[in-house]
Amino acid sequence: MSDFDFDLDHLDFSAAEDSVASQQAAAELAASEPQFGDDDDECSGGACKI
Repeated sequence: MSDFDFDLDHLDFSAAEDSVASQQAAAELAASEPQFGDDDDECSGGACKI
């Protein structure tokens, strides 16, 4: 057997697809939430405070 022969029979592609789908859903949910708390305060993340 060559080092380049791969056995893909042991991989569970449907579970991996479900996992990726749930990770993408979580990322979309996190992206829709405010990153630093208040949306109306431009400096809520502390970037413009000295």
